[in-house]
Amino acid sequence: MTAAITPLTQRWSTLSWTAEELLARDSWRGTLPADVAAEFVAFVARRPGLTEATFVHDPCELPRMAAFGARVRESLLTGDGLFWLRDVGALGLAAEHLRCLFVAMGCALGAPMLQYGRLYPVFDRGASYTTQAVPVSMTNADTCFHTDSSSVGVVPDFVGLLCEQPSDRGGDSLVSNALTVHEVLQRLHPQALEVLRQPRIRDVVTPGTEKTIENLLRNRFPVFADSIGPGGVLFRYMRYWIEVGQQKAGQPLDAEQLRALDLLDELLQQPEHCVRFRLEAGDVFWVNNRLLAHNRTAYTDTPENQRRLQRMWIQAPVSA
Repeated sequence: MTAAITPLTQRWSTLSWTAEELLARDSWRGTLPADVAAEFVAFVARRPGLTEATFVHDPCELPRMAAFGARVRESLLTGDGLFWLRDVGALGLAAEHLRCLFVAMGCALGAPMLQYGRLYPVFDRGASYTTQAVPVSMTNADTCFHTDSSSVGVVPDFVGLLCEQPSDRGGDSLVSNALTVHEVLQRLHPQALEVLRQPRIRDVVTPGTEKTIENLLRNRFPVFADSIGPGGVLFRYMRYWIEVGQQKAGQPLDAEQLRALDLLDELLQQPEHCVRFRLEAGDVFWVNNRLLAHNRTAYTDTPENQRRLQRMWIQAPVSA
């Protein structure tokens, strides 16, 4: 007998959430288990002078962290799609050791991607992504809902953030469920979805790629594509880089394409599709970069307080 095919909305029902459903769950936020915390504190105590630069991941030395990372990875892939680890700062670790813990957790999730280095500091460098081809992470602007990486061949599965210092003014985190939005588009706006499934040129901003017209024209992929991974969809989006890339290639978006992007932005921003929260010092946040869009509100640094985070890009194991 041929097995019946379960619809995507049932197979990945926890991944395809509404904000109300997600906020009713406790599974996407928590604290570091006591045994994992004790293991890491003991690990640091055995290594005087340990820094993020000298930290070498060995799952045999941190087996509880490896097991914890595997559970979080499963949740990111097939559960909630995001995980907020709170109050890690309560362990009393030095800043360097807190970064080591963040790296250890990232390595437990998968393989760090090194396009921006194993850790990439996120703070306002006084740049503007609207006047320079720089990542929005170098600015203090509202980033709009997006996924990380605008390079055709660079697709982080997970994006992680360690909050070292929050802003006093703004900088809240937002996450929107692009899988849920895809289902809305399938049901109510199939023509717009078809437009969003057509490849679009993105501007070249990722380090390591020369900014030539040839590379620009090769840097082309759709917002929504079919995927063999959980959810059955791959979502990759940063509207600004699409508009700039198409313009630089001499192929500006037409009215229909702009309307499809307007609709997508409207759906991503709707309160039923997104959640908002604030990372405090010592918090760690992970998000599925293939199915969820993330954003932050604009923020303002002061002489007494500069918002600073560390970021990791992670590629999940193939078997995951």
